[in-house]
Amino acid sequence: MPRVKRFCPFLSGSLLVWLVVLSLGLGPAGDRETAAQETPPAAAAEPAEPKPAGEQIAPPGTADGAPAPRIPTIPIDESGNRRVWDPDHVDDFSLVDQNGKTVTRQDLLGRPWVVSFIFTRCVEQCPAMCARIRGLIKDLDVEKTKYPYDARFVTITVDAEHDTPQNMKGFAQIYSPDNEWLFLTGTKDEISRLIREGFKVPFWRQKDAPPGMEFAHDMHLIHVDKEGKVLGWYDGRVDEEFKDLKLVLQGRRETPEENKPAVKGTALPGAGTPTTAPPLAGGTVPAWVERLPTTNAGLNGLSTLLLLGGLIAIKGRNVPLHKRLMVTAFLVSIAFLVTYLTYHFALQHYTGSSSKRFAGTGTPLIVYRTILFSHIILAAVVPILASITLYRGFREQWIAHRRIAKVTFPIWLYVSVTGVIIYWMLYLGPWGDPRLG
Repeated sequence: MPRVKRFCPFLSGSLLVWLVVLSLGLGPAGDRETAAQETPPAAAAEPAEPKPAGEQIAPPGTADGAPAPRIPTIPIDESGNRRVWDPDHVDDFSLVDQNGKTVTRQDLLGRPWVVSFIFTRCVEQCPAMCARIRGLIKDLDVEKTKYPYDARFVTITVDAEHDTPQNMKGFAQIYSPDNEWLFLTGTKDEISRLIREGFKVPFWRQKDAPPGMEFAHDMHLIHVDKEGKVLGWYDGRVDEEFKDLKLVLQGRRETPEENKPAVKGTALPGAGTPTTAPPLAGGTVPAWVERLPTTNAGLNGLSTLLLLGGLIAIKGRNVPLHKRLMVTAFLVSIAFLVTYLTYHFALQHYTGSSSKRFAGTGTPLIVYRTILFSHIILAAVVPILASITLYRGFREQWIAHRRIAKVTFPIWLYVSVTGVIIYWMLYLGPWGDPRLG
């Protein structure tokens, strides 16, 4: 037993660190990439007839709104020419940031800015790209003394109807708690006009798409100078592109020729047969991963019932039944730990983020985090306390067993109950969202 006691703090601490890392999404970056896929030429072309501002469009070669092949890495038009930005500046616009403040083009002038496009319901490439941008910002800040930079980062949603300032704020807090990184939304018409006409970036709503993949959109980061003129575009799925952008922002190199906006009519090599860069995430989240949160909640609920049954049994002095129920509860809790870790590692692999964000803000967010953090900390202790309690029970060390059981039982029960509450708040409650990521 002395050896067990000496080992317990180490094991408990290790479990605590891993659970905190996984639950807060601080695990290894999801840079798993799959092989490049070819995109049919039809996917590269824009519709011949202009669409009214705000109308969601599908690329040629697909039924209107139907799922389409991935967008090509190189933005080109139907003639195989690189799309050309306004030679003078990005169009004027008026959007709203994550704090409800109006942001116009005029507000951004005076400093360079880097624009990206996402939608908060996305479970595939958007979270992974934002994680990479966050990494880029951290790298720039670390080297800021040696290589000063003055660029700001701006992310615009393609899902104006869903992404309210409140939803954008919840998303922004994951990647930029200090609000230095602007996440902008606006009306459907304004968003469509700015993205399609101002930045020449294609996007469309996908009909009958699975949750979290409602939109297809370009994954480029666009570098704009302090006067509002586009200097270059960088693929948000490619490591080398991020390295080039970092050097450009630090003033250590000029914009690479291949990243500059081209003069209209300049054909690209291999035009008409563009290929996509490898996506950041491993692909669509499999059905078995989507079922794991419900499985985890079910195991927590079952553990709660077994614990209460064990309490009732021992109160009635039915020791054999008490033993069976408590051992079963222990095995169920171990099964939960396995499925919990599997879920977070799988989520990291398929979405680039190991955790699901809570959509609530204000008081609900404070309540959620309080429950979550206490749940994580105590969950790391339960396996240790439960093991010691069971050991003393099987060794018939009744006095020591009762003494530690008075500590173990309420903690174990709290962890099981709060596991169900967390699931309800994330997926079923007023702030719940059944989508992953």
